[in-house]
Amino acid sequence: MKNFAKVALTLAVVAFAFTSCDCYKKMGKKIDQVEYSCTPEILSLNNGEVVANVTVKFPPKYFNESAVLKITPVLVFEGGEIAGTPKYVQGEKVNDNYTVISWKNGGQYTQTVTFPYDERAKISTLELRTESKCSSKCSENYSEFVPAEMATAVVAKGINTLQKDFDYADAMQYMADNFKKSETVDSKLYILYNINQAKVGKKALNDEQTQLFKEFVLANKDKENSQAGNIFVEGYASPDGPEKLNNDLSVKRGKAGREAVEKKLADIEGLTYNDEGFGEDWEGFQELVEASDMEDKDLILQVLKLYDSPVTREAEIKNMSEVYSALKDDVLPALRRAKVVSTAELASKTDDELKAAVASNLKDLECEEMLYAATLYNDAETKAKIYEACAKKYNDARAYNNLGVALSEMGEYKKAADAFKKAAKLAASSEVNNNIALANLAEGNVKEAKKYATAASKEAQALVAAAEGNYTDAANKLEGYNAALAEVQNGNLAAAKKALQGDNSANAEYLRAVIAAKEGKTSEAAAYLKSAVAKDKTLAEKAKNDVNLANVK
Repeated sequence: MKNFAKVALTLAVVAFAFTSCDCYKKMGKKIDQVEYSCTPEILSLNNGEVVANVTVKFPPKYFNESAVLKITPVLVFEGGEIAGTPKYVQGEKVNDNYTVISWKNGGQYTQTVTFPYDERAKISTLELRTESKCSSKCSENYSEFVPAEMATAVVAKGINTLQKDFDYADAMQYMADNFKKSETVDSKLYILYNINQAKVGKKALNDEQTQLFKEFVLANKDKENSQAGNIFVEGYASPDGPEKLNNDLSVKRGKAGREAVEKKLADIEGLTYNDEGFGEDWEGFQELVEASDMEDKDLILQVLKLYDSPVTREAEIKNMSEVYSALKDDVLPALRRAKVVSTAELASKTDDELKAAVASNLKDLECEEMLYAATLYNDAETKAKIYEACAKKYNDARAYNNLGVALSEMGEYKKAADAFKKAAKLAASSEVNNNIALANLAEGNVKEAKKYATAASKEAQALVAAAEGNYTDAANKLEGYNAALAEVQNGNLAAAKKALQGDNSANAEYLRAVIAAKEGKTSEAAAYLKSAVAKDKTLAEKAKNDVNLANVK
């Protein structure tokens, strides 16, 4: 709990006349000598509670030895009041177990008072209400506490609710989309050769595959940034036999494949061709073995990992006679080939096209398109609309998470929490964990937020500290507006103003108004408040109930 500095306040006397009871006659005449104080002078909201330290000091030769008082702190506001825990004090001759106040020396007590926060209590007063009871030594001898016609002391005015103003949405984390401005696509055509041969047979080029390849080239060769018109032919040999022979053979197969493809595509103008031999196709060999269901394939793959030398690899595999027999029939023939490749860079929808789709046919967009499209807008409402559509259609964790962030930016923290929970069920992530912690903070569920804070960002952890009233720790870890708010709560106004530099948002201007008011610069505060309201009209109503701006017009 924060240690508050003691601030003496003015005693507001409602009535000074005591009852006729002997215990209180002289006390009533000197009631104005009793000192009341409260720290802080303006009460503060902390973790859903209003906490203050109240001190009552009785002067020497004041407190009757037979007197008993019940002093109750009461938070009073329009439409209601909340009574706190009463404090009992007694004179030295009273046979009770209350705090004793000396007649000769006087005395005092300090009481920590706590109230649950009520939204209506932003404009309020903290009163101390006194009731009295006579001891057995008193001539009046009434045994029950009754309201004493003594005094009601107003010891604090208003509640500082700045703790509620932390921008939790700003610390939340969006999840990234995988949208690409362009996509690389290709078409491949394979030419198979007989063992130790580089001649392209009549049936080596499949007519159906060749037609599909041709259509791809025609469709993409003239597109911007497309390389589809550059045909590249890669020659390979199966990894069996002498390595030099296979290297030479791969070069010949590449050349022969290029010549064959040139003839097939002769009716297409503007194409260029390149060929190259790549020797033994160990990469293709591994892919085919991994995809097969042959026995002992793990042994083959282990050989590939253990040895880099093609010669050693081939020798080790050939030693496995049964395995090698299967390879000769099922794998090696497919590696005696030329691979013909055409590559195109296909542009995705432009930003303008995506915005047009958002306006007219949002549900027709793909998931990644929706996630990216939302980033093209600054207003949270449009973002939420897009993310919600994406979440409903694709049941995507990122969409639910980002929907929660957008809703938080709109102040819809309860709805945001529901979205984050749905995201968490679909896929665990640091972003979702972080956001759940912050959503709970925004709803005042500090205990629940702490469950997620350990694995959350440093910023989220700092905001948890702020919610618990540890503003020093929070200020050291936060930046910008949130850091400024923590510094104001710390009383470090200079640091707060520095943290706000460059931020001209409505909330920043409002906080500047609060700072100026705390500095006693009411005209400056009024100017900042005017600027804040011009940017966000809802702040005008907020200011009406802000005790920090009570003197600002």
